[in-house]
Amino acid sequence: MPGLLKISGLVVLGIALAAVIAAVGIYGLTRLRLTASVSVPTDPIDIPTDTAAIQRGQHIAGAIAVCSQCHGPTLSGGVVFDNALGRVVAPNLTRGGVGATLSDDDFVRAIRYGLDPSGHQLWGMPSDDYNHLSDEDLGALIAYLRSLPPTTSALPQSRLSPIGRALFAVGQLNLLPGESINRSAPRPPAVRVDVSPAYGEYLATIAGCARCHGIGLSGGSATGAPPSTPPAPNLTPAGLGNWSEADFVRAMRTGQRPDGSAIDSRAMPWPYFAQMTDMELGAIWEYLSVLPPRQTGNH
Repeated sequence: MPGLLKISGLVVLGIALAAVIAAVGIYGLTRLRLTASVSVPTDPIDIPTDTAAIQRGQHIAGAIAVCSQCHGPTLSGGVVFDNALGRVVAPNLTRGGVGATLSDDDFVRAIRYGLDPSGHQLWGMPSDDYNHLSDEDLGALIAYLRSLPPTTSALPQSRLSPIGRALFAVGQLNLLPGESINRSAPRPPAVRVDVSPAYGEYLATIAGCARCHGIGLSGGSATGAPPSTPPAPNLTPAGLGNWSEADFVRAMRTGQRPDGSAIDSRAMPWPYFAQMTDMELGAIWEYLSVLPPRQTGNH
């Protein structure tokens, strides 16, 4: 019996030691990714100062890129999430926060490439979507951020729990969206602003539709989403079925489907997208209409 107890103790000790080694390995691996410094060329962007451009930037921030969803209604910062996975905090973008020290080039790197002035990747910054912003729209957005009145805010620090690190290590927590950007790729040509599938795709990309609805917008469960999150609907013709353009616009404006059921604004932030113009919603509808029909979840 003493020998058996000794063996059992050694097994428990071995399991505990393996767990410690695994935890140390996960910490080291994730730390390397989270603290890596990346260098990118500076994109020369003209930052306008006229009222029309600033208003355009405000529209992009509020209705398309939905910056306030993370940075708060006045863009003075906010907690994106704080749970068992850890905490991600979006900084204060006004001159009462990082806006006081960021240069125009710093703003370009942060928005387009998800990098801070030191080249470290920004947690949770959806630059994989914003990377598609045209120079004109990016300039207008930065002009708007420059125009914001300074607002002070007390924000906690971002942190990652052991559970969060483990999920991040195995690809189930998309903490660094900008990591996937091809930073050496040439800039795509600007898309003509009109009611067309091309402009609709541009808007849908910046709005991050694929983040929930999948690359092919065929819906299903998003990778890394909490188990309680309902599957995103299929936005291809196979999923929309008999929806008309009027049905789509009404859903985006009021959060109500054709059958009268309500769209949960916590899952689908339609109150932001409701601020899009008729032309912008029409362009997105044109884009959805020409998508290849796919079965739900078939990305």
